[in-house]
Amino acid sequence: MTRLSIIVPTFDEAEGIVATLESLAELRRRGHEVIVADGGSSDGTAQLAQGLADRVIAANRGRRWRH
Repeated sequence: MTRLSIIVPTFDEAEGIVATLESLAELRRRGHEVIVADGGSSDGTAQLAQGLADRVIAANRGRRWRH
């Protein structure tokens, strides 16, 4: 079986993160992983994601590409 890694980038998404991650619960039950990459939220997003994602990681905010 192919395993997917679903990465959910977040920044101050406390209002909707629980519903978003609950909608991915069936995929987790099937063996896919859900990773929340939080860009420094100050509203508790990362804490709300704990237990609803396989991993919650702190990431830098933004989309800066370095060559």
